[in-house]
Amino acid sequence: MTAAIDVIPTGAALGAEVRGVDVSRELDAGGKTAIKAAYLKHKAIFIRGQQLDDEQLLAFSAIFGRVLRDDRPVDYHRELDTRYPGIVDVVSNVEIDGKPIGALGSGEAIWHSDTMPIPNSALILHGLEIPARGSNTRFVNMTAAYAALPEDFKQQIDRRIVIHGRTNYDLVKKDKPEKIDPSQSPGPWFPLVRTHGDTGEKSIFLGRQGDGYIVGLPVEESNALLERIWNHVTQPKFQWEHEWRQGDVLVWDNRCTIHSRGAVIPGGRRRLHRTTVEGEWPRW
Repeated sequence: MTAAIDVIPTGAALGAEVRGVDVSRELDAGGKTAIKAAYLKHKAIFIRGQQLDDEQLLAFSAIFGRVLRDDRPVDYHRELDTRYPGIVDVVSNVEIDGKPIGALGSGEAIWHSDTMPIPNSALILHGLEIPARGSNTRFVNMTAAYAALPEDFKQQIDRRIVIHGRTNYDLVKKDKPEKIDPSQSPGPWFPLVRTHGDTGEKSIFLGRQGDGYIVGLPVEESNALLERIWNHVTQPKFQWEHEWRQGDVLVWDNRCTIHSRGAVIPGGRRRLHRTTVEGEWPRW
């Protein structure tokens, strides 16, 4: 099985397609090693045409580490669409009896990483229903973005601490919350530049676009510096966009990427199952 696996880079700043594998079946050690190596090298990988149940999705997810249970309260029928509520999440805009079966709905998700309470490592999505247009997932290679910085700017941000603002990470909202002092945010404190726990590479580590505070700076100076960083990392040359097809399995490394999502077109059904793999506390 290992010899049949083929890894095809997207040609963009990150991402690769993995071919020649059926992840509904138990992979041998060589196959698991090859898939994890592709994930670490390319920051995001996808496998087309996979037919998985929740148990098979969990078995595949374990290649990347310990799958987390999410015991946070939710306001949707998660138990209606997965055998493992709290372990396999539902990401969907589908409703039953007027109540969503999953999270995120149809709105656009802005640039962010998943960072609370401890940043995740791998996130895995399996596409069960995909709308004809819209809802593609976009990524930024934060390792490449850091490497491209001028040396003097690297020195300016290295060893800095950033507070990831504790606001709603999920959707762009029309009703903006009351403006607060970002330096007083209860969000977690992390290195602004972190070292990857597996590869040793450095990358910029941000939470949600528009949020955050760099500790020790006046708020205006922090805002200006964060805006400069966001403008740098979200340049097209650091991005890749995954065009979803039904049956896709998509895996990305949350430690060295940020991601966003386009809005679902009206009337389009979107339903994915998601697992999350435990990360580590970021280090310098």
